[in-house]
Amino acid sequence: MSNFAENLSVLRREAGYTQESLAEALGVSRQAVGKWESGQGLPEAATLITLADLLGCSLDQLMRQELSGELPPPAEEPTGENLAYQWETYIQHMRRFSLGITFGVVLILMGVTVTVLAAAIFGGKSGFIALPVLLSVAGAVFLFVFVGLDHDSFQKSCPVPPLCPWPEEVERFGQIFRLGMAAAVGGILLSVAMLVAAVSFFGEDNETVLYIVAAFLLLLALCVGAIVYLGILNDAYDENSEERTGKKGTDIEGIIMLTATAIFLLLGFVWNKWHPGWVVFPLGGILCAIVGELKKKG
Repeated sequence: MSNFAENLSVLRREAGYTQESLAEALGVSRQAVGKWESGQGLPEAATLITLADLLGCSLDQLMRQELSGELPPPAEEPTGENLAYQWETYIQHMRRFSLGITFGVVLILMGVTVTVLAAAIFGGKSGFIALPVLLSVAGAVFLFVFVGLDHDSFQKSCPVPPLCPWPEEVERFGQIFRLGMAAAVGGILLSVAMLVAAVSFFGEDNETVLYIVAAFLLLLALCVGAIVYLGILNDAYDENSEERTGKKGTDIEGIIMLTATAIFLLLGFVWNKWHPGWVVFPLGGILCAIVGELKKKG
């Protein structure tokens, strides 16, 4: 005879879990835990093992033994007010985090833009032309480290991100996300088409071409920034995000390397600077390594 339903309720409360927090830890719905405790079903075998580990008991205690003793008071179920507060705290942090990462990526592209403008103004003869790129990379690394450590600290205090309690807000953000991503991708494709056309038309005027490339990089920075910002925030609103399921989420490293590839191709095809243009790849690799390590800490 199985005493699973009764034992689960007792052991869950002893371990300090609510039905909702236990469901989040197991990666199932709260309704599923409720059905188990009401005797309307049993979890799968693999889930039973994980459940026993979470509750600090053996499978025999969970399934068969008759637990005695006074039932501990139920853990406090989160109220609507508590859920709203938890969500507001979480989403405000995620907005700061996404802004920091976005600004770091945009800063790199802006440094390249300023370098191109400097080449147009000084004719590529000044030794300080590369300085904006170096400064922008240094600033981006500082931002990635700062916001990454802050995010790591927040995740330790909030290991299971709360879900947005307002479906209308989730739907509203979903509309903004779809529109923003479509506009950003469309902006990148349009800017590439305009760049190719402009370079073909003004190919003989090197100074004009440099100004055109600078304008292209500025638009690229805005579009890539929008993609990064919306992508990170989408993870916050998505109930199946990396932080909630352990699956791979927003690929910031991929965006960085895609940007590095675009810069390398521009340097090569526009100015025939395949060397030293290759330097963007080790720089991109360094940034990806930093971002990847910070994400692992979460």
